[in-house]
Amino acid sequence: MKFGSFLLDLFFPADCKTCKELLKWNENYICKGCFDKIEPLKPPLCVKCGRHIDGGIICFSCKSRRIYFEKARSYGEFSDVLKEAIHLLKYEKKLILADKLANLMDGVVDLFEKEFHYFLPVPIHKSKQRKRGFNQTELFCDFLSKNRGIPVLSGLTKETDTPQQVGLDYSARMQNVQDSFRWKGDKKILEAKRLLLIDDVMTTGSTVNECSQILMAEGAESVYILTLAST
Repeated sequence: MKFGSFLLDLFFPADCKTCKELLKWNENYICKGCFDKIEPLKPPLCVKCGRHIDGGIICFSCKSRRIYFEKARSYGEFSDVLKEAIHLLKYEKKLILADKLANLMDGVVDLFEKEFHYFLPVPIHKSKQRKRGFNQTELFCDFLSKNRGIPVLSGLTKETDTPQQVGLDYSARMQNVQDSFRWKGDKKILEAKRLLLIDDVMTTGSTVNECSQILMAEGAESVYILTLAST
């Protein structure tokens, strides 16, 4: 910690972004009490996309379209503390939260009961990455790669700078990402490989499904999806 930051924290201690209580010296933006309230998703969950369903085994969305990934799982629901944490990381550039959030995702990897050849981040368009300065899914991938000893594979790119998915309805989201991704890596590296594609939030699943279609067309054996949160 820089001395200037230390003095600021000493004389002007920060509040937790969710409960507004004073943070302790070793807490960053969200206090331990609030962070511990982030709970994993509980059944019943769709067997395909992993989102919460009221009944049955597969949700209407997965029934009504072709799904190119094998299975998707998320750590928690995109609400309350988890939603605030993702916002802080993604839009307020609080990068110190990245590893803490990725650690939540790490335990979900075991739920797939699969050995993966590579982790892949869902890409963002280069103009968005320049503006933001980072891609949060790359940060998650790097953490998981170090923890698991599984390499991160680059080569999946976002070629079209599409509007944000936030606020779009189901059909608009699907149209928005159609044909916007490309595989620009080694043509042979995906062949017969089991991949774990990583993103921050799953809403309709249109983004990860589009990416999965590209990866499967390039020869991947299978694609699984891990996200931090789902709606």
